[in-house]
Amino acid sequence: MRKFMAVIVFGLLLALCAGTGPAQAQPGVVTFKFTNNAPFIVYARMFSQSRNFVWPPTGRHFVLNDGKTRDARLSCLVGERICYGAAYQTDGKGRYWGAGYNGTEACSDCCIRCGTFQQNLSASWTFVE
Repeated sequence: MRKFMAVIVFGLLLALCAGTGPAQAQPGVVTFKFTNNAPFIVYARMFSQSRNFVWPPTGRHFVLNDGKTRDARLSCLVGERICYGAAYQTDGKGRYWGAGYNGTEACSDCCIRCGTFQQNLSASWTFVE
């Protein structure tokens, strides 16, 4: 009888603990809108402040060179804080906007949070000299 009760208690504990592992991150989306009104080509990237992730992948960038508004729609994790960085040069030196080309500069208004697909959150920035 004792063995039977131990099995019952163990089974109840397993049932109660099921599903208490870490929550899965919900996929989301955010759109960065950029207009380059500066006199030179601007290279832009976005950096997650919640995980080690960069859009587009390291070694690549968005090229803004014609004064038109360009959208960068990113797949992200809901609640994730994402900041943009942009610059005239891809070596991290010289004129920059937001968090800079390497994402290492402080910025006061260059980040937005990832939202659900229904929220479709976005923000816009214009680069000027």
